[in-house]
Amino acid sequence: MDSMLRSRTATRLPLDRPARSLTRRGRALGVALALGALLASGATMTLAAPAVAAAGDVKCPSTDCALIAPAAGSPVAIAPDNAGAVYLAYSGGDLLKLDLATGALTTVTTGLGNLRGVAVADGNAYITAFDGTLQQVTLATGSRRTLAAGLPSLFGVTRVGTTTYVTDGNGEIVAVPDGGTPRVVATGLGFSYGIAFDKAGLAYTADMMTGRILQTNVATGTARVLASQTYEPTSISVGPDGLVYFMVANEVKRVNPTTGVQAHVTNIVGVNSFSFSLAASGDAYTTGSGGGDGLWRINGLTSR
Repeated sequence: MDSMLRSRTATRLPLDRPARSLTRRGRALGVALALGALLASGATMTLAAPAVAAAGDVKCPSTDCALIAPAAGSPVAIAPDNAGAVYLAYSGGDLLKLDLATGALTTVTTGLGNLRGVAVADGNAYITAFDGTLQQVTLATGSRRTLAAGLPSLFGVTRVGTTTYVTDGNGEIVAVPDGGTPRVVATGLGFSYGIAFDKAGLAYTADMMTGRILQTNVATGTARVLASQTYEPTSISVGPDGLVYFMVANEVKRVNPTTGVQAHVTNIVGVNSFSFSLAASGDAYTTGSGGGDGLWRINGLTSR
């Protein structure tokens, strides 16, 4: 497994991820995404029927959950720009823009490689790829430049000031400063498909292999476990309330980064989804399958 995670050879994935059973879905997706090659086989599994909504659940579709792009396919990463658009990155190398006001879906650029993560800041998209490449795309023109290459397989990405932070398949956080040399700032974090920072500059990752929610001081490299899960957590985000949000199967949870106290937020039912992207407004965006294909907006997720 370690040798596979350390591979720097890109494995081309299909545009849409295969359907998967809800049973043990979090674990299956965590392992498949971590290894990459398992997804490349294109194998499909029987998809279980979406769960029935209970009190307090978010039912899609409803006033709480709206389908905003029925033909968006299955992006590997979603990034709201908090200014009226959502950007979608696909494993086939495409970067698309969804205008939330008009519903128009347009192509920003193509041919970016075997993509894994996207973050948007200051008019640019920051894109990670399985071959260890970090690229910057100017959203207005689609022009691109390579910020780093030759790294281990890259997954999560976020932007803090003039530095781009990424997670890799070796369980590391790598800092890539503008005009500088990439450097490892933390190790031993397992496999996290995402990364988020709070206002204090602390990083949060979700280890899909062990179920740990980790808080890391990137200045010192020290990390502490905030919470542990039975199945692989995804969608690590810091909400506008300062709490840390993540998803386990179809359940959304949050944890207080100071006290470590966890709380159930909601279950997302009606679509088969394993992750979401949180906007500054507290809304979240997710893709679904199994009768809920497309891009969905969950209104006011952090206020629940």
